[in-house]
Amino acid sequence: MLTALASTDSTLTQVVETAIALVAISCIVAAATRLVRVPYTVALVLTGLGIAAWGYAPEGAWIRQDVVLMLFLPPLLFQAGLHTDLDHLRKVWLPVLLCAFPGVILTSVVVALCAWPMVERGLGGATIPTVLLLGVMLAPTDPISVMSVFKTAGVPEKLKTMVEGESLFNDGTAVALFGVLKAAGIGTLAAATTYDAPPAPALDLLAAVFAFVKVAGLGSLIGILTGLGALFILRRLNDRLLETAVSVALAWGTFILAERFHGSGVIAVVCASLIIGNYGRVLSMSRATRRTLESFWDSVDFIVNSVLFLLIGIELSDPNLGGARQLLDGHVLLTAGLVFAALLAGRAAVVYPVVVIVKPHWPKGWKHVIWFAGLRGSLSLAMVLGLPEGEVRRFFAPVVFLVVLASLVLQASSMGLWIKAVRGAEKLNAGS
Repeated sequence: MLTALASTDSTLTQVVETAIALVAISCIVAAATRLVRVPYTVALVLTGLGIAAWGYAPEGAWIRQDVVLMLFLPPLLFQAGLHTDLDHLRKVWLPVLLCAFPGVILTSVVVALCAWPMVERGLGGATIPTVLLLGVMLAPTDPISVMSVFKTAGVPEKLKTMVEGESLFNDGTAVALFGVLKAAGIGTLAAATTYDAPPAPALDLLAAVFAFVKVAGLGSLIGILTGLGALFILRRLNDRLLETAVSVALAWGTFILAERFHGSGVIAVVCASLIIGNYGRVLSMSRATRRTLESFWDSVDFIVNSVLFLLIGIELSDPNLGGARQLLDGHVLLTAGLVFAALLAGRAAVVYPVVVIVKPHWPKGWKHVIWFAGLRGSLSLAMVLGLPEGEVRRFFAPVVFLVVLASLVLQASSMGLWIKAVRGAEKLNAGS
């Protein structure tokens, strides 16, 4: 993260101070939410908005797109996979896979179709890969903001696994597609959507599908091999600190290794984390080691999520992106509103048919909860920060931020009321 925040003339001291300041702000915001009972991620995204609006970003700080994904994605995915129970996941594997693979593609297409005129106007031109990219960045869901509500509301374990499992796998799908779209049709994104640049190459659908299958398959293979290798090592250790260090090397090492061999680092990390979370903790770790490992990765997840929301505020406060004016631009606001509505519609088009057809015996209210729990969060922010500098990043960054803001404020804050309403409707229907 230190390299990612450094500018060409920043000193190491400035970089360290900036990183520490971000973590400190995160802790202050987290402590404050305990008093006002506002969802933590909502408070963070509002804090990021304040940083953007009032221009409080550290002087000279910027984000290098070539390292941001490598720094932030492995811990987010590893922590999620570590807590995913394969026994529960097997019971909902079909709806999870349908929502995570075809569902991501369908949602991306719906967003692309709805947003095309707005993107074309905002960029002075648009290509298929460009508008699909916006949909792909916002297609993955982030359940972190609703899991605490689920726990408080006593949501059944199977329903929680459905929401968590879908998020875990659609993260991998979205990031793999994100890489394919950039490689297949965009090149230099900023140049591809300006009038004075040569037209961007057309997206070869067959080649894109082949590329996705290739990177996903290779990533899965590498993740399984590194996960099994780490399991072999862990079974021969009895040191909770060393075993936790092995998990750190596994998370980032698996990602880097898969990317070096042109596979999906994201899918590789997911596979490795599932192996360690379901077999490593049970077969090779003592109770003390499990507690240490879980506490460590929960803390890392907290820091990474926090810093991501604050970094997007720093990025938006950059004058090169238009500063706070860009957030309040009418066209940006209209695009964000349209995209948010398209995401809700696209998710409904995925969730309701899947649940009704695949799991007709589930309680009727479950499909409404699954639909409403499709929040957007840190992964979308990480991907938009991973775009090359240029007009596309300048336009997409505030749009994605505003969509995530709307998702967290409108959906996360009202999730408890939504669950109560669904339960009340079920009781009413049962008595009629």
